Amino acid sequence: MKLSDIKGFGPKRLELLHQLHIDSCEDLLRYYPHAYLNYDAVDRIADLEEGSAATLRVRIVSDPTIGYVKGRSIVSARADDASGKISLRWINQPYRKMQVILGQEYFVYGRVSQKHGTVLYNPQITREAAGIVPVYSLPKGITQTTFRTAVAECIGQVPVMDLLPEELTERYGLLHFREALHAVHLPDSMEQLRKAKFRLQFEDALLYFLAMASYREAAKRCNGYAFDTEGLFEKFLTKIPFSPTDAQLRVMREVEQDMASRVPMNRLIQGDVGSGKTLIAEYALALAAACGKQGALLAPTEILAVQHYRSLQNLFGSSVAILTGSMTQKGRTEVLERIASGTVSVVVGTHALLTDRVQFSDLGLVVTDEQHRFGVAQRAKMEAKGIRPDVLVMSATPIPRTLALLLYSDLALSIIDEMPKGRKPIQTMFVPKTRREAMYRYVAEQIAQDQRAYVVCPMIEETEGFERLSAEEICSELQSLLPGCPVGLLHGRMKESEKQAIMEDFRSGEIRILVSTTVIEVGVDVPKATYMIIEGADHFGLATLHQLRGRVGRSDMQSFCYLLADKASENARERIKTMVQSNDGFYLAQKDMEMRGYGDLFGVRQSGEGIVAALLENCTEELLAKSSEAASTIVHTPSLKNNALLQAAIERYGSENSIARN
Repeated sequence: MKLSDIKGFGPKRLELLHQLHIDSCEDLLRYYPHAYLNYDAVDRIADLEEGSAATLRVRIVSDPTIGYVKGRSIVSARADDASGKISLRWINQPYRKMQVILGQEYFVYGRVSQKHGTVLYNPQITREAAGIVPVYSLPKGITQTTFRTAVAECIGQVPVMDLLPEELTERYGLLHFREALHAVHLPDSMEQLRKAKFRLQFEDALLYFLAMASYREAAKRCNGYAFDTEGLFEKFLTKIPFSPTDAQLRVMREVEQDMASRVPMNRLIQGDVGSGKTLIAEYALALAAACGKQGALLAPTEILAVQHYRSLQNLFGSSVAILTGSMTQKGRTEVLERIASGTVSVVVGTHALLTDRVQFSDLGLVVTDEQHRFGVAQRAKMEAKGIRPDVLVMSATPIPRTLALLLYSDLALSIIDEMPKGRKPIQTMFVPKTRREAMYRYVAEQIAQDQRAYVVCPMIEETEGFERLSAEEICSELQSLLPGCPVGLLHGRMKESEKQAIMEDFRSGEIRILVSTTVIEVGVDVPKATYMIIEGADHFGLATLHQLRGRVGRSDMQSFCYLLADKASENARERIKTMVQSNDGFYLAQKDMEMRGYGDLFGVRQSGEGIVAALLENCTEELLAKSSEAASTIVHTPSLKNNALLQAAIERYGSENSIARN
């Protein structure tokens, strides 16, 4: 059966389907709904929460009106149920004015907004309940009804192959593929739909893990450079002015063992903020330099790159260089020449290191700091500047181990689970609006004793609806409120030279309170900073709040974190409560997953790697654990069926060189 055989699918609609990568009936059946209208489970208006999806049975209590804002039509109508009232608004759907009738009852489905009253924007609307109805992401020109009809026609006529062996299906209690396919498009109940989703997502995750296993096995067959590490560990320890923690020593030995092997190192160092990951990077770079190889350290911001550069100068002196986008043409050319000639042992840089102009003499090690800030393509481009260089990636964003299996399943994992001796837990508390001004006056008095304070805001400039949450507003307010205390401003729109100058003034004490956006979230280390004040804390997720808090507490002085939030939602109040209760980044990461799901965490989507983003969006921790377990069994149990699964994994997720690895 062909798509063109389906009634209503002429050349124009077939072209629209092609844009969705649907070129066959099988493709059509693998294009799953993104949501469902469950008319069997109706919500109450009084119980709605910000951002939730809701199905309501409402009565229209006002004649619909139409208005225009910046060229867009907005149809509005008021509705109610026995528990409360709600506004329905349709943007650029003027026909809704004639469709919605005063006094009639409707089922409506949409996303809840409570920023300006309780509103459903662009809700689906129908007069009759119809069980569980799938909703697809479709381009203009293909209606939901047309697509659903086509799916129903294909389901009974298109042959589908079940990739999973019967043994695997039975072991994990999975539906067969055809059952799952029917249930995901035409569910009879929410329980049946849950089982169908689990089966289809299990297959996706299993094939991904198998493809990753294939990649790892291929990597083991590659020869890299075996570094001579004899005696270097003890020599390195004599050069650092403190005693490493047991966790740091253990991870340094793991890195040393990797680098001594001919198999190229591919290791992730994960540790909470302030746990001392930088020391591991310095040791790896020292090993490479001692063997005559060059090392590169890739950082996401110039502030962090400069910080790393200064730290490495203590170890490498003039043989370390820095390369950033704000450098002068003359300075950049000089550094490029030194890198190409091999007179630079270590180069620290931002995305500027990724440009084609950067040519290494003999690159042996690539270190990537804050790994989640870089995509796969960027990491691969850096590695391509050497001949199978060793790779070390670091992340201060704690990730539960099951999630790390998916995000970094091509990497060996080291965890620094111990903080440096003498560090005191940061005391975190919520500050109500009534105590805000008194809190600032108190902090100003405390930091007069040569300490520093950060004030982080969710936005740069004043924005309608978000008053008193911008860095510019807060900075101006504090300069008036605290005339004797030097207050500075830092945000991402400033020139890099200006950012560096402000950070220098903050370190030296010329600035005592630094008002900033989250530009200081990553890696910034100012030991005298002992106060972190987060305005609009309800606008940040747990992972970001914990990263920001980690900018203080980096010495033996007691540090504090104050969280401010006005009119916070229930979910935001729960996040703030969790922050107050715990300093454990891994615990907070787990709670963040429970509250927001995998897909929104750690900037995964910003890396642009669709495969992993989709898996994170859909898969539960239980599913990832089971599919990872199944993949391990398959890889270590040779058989014709298992070989066929491995081949299917490569076909679905690409070759060893193009697979999306993180």
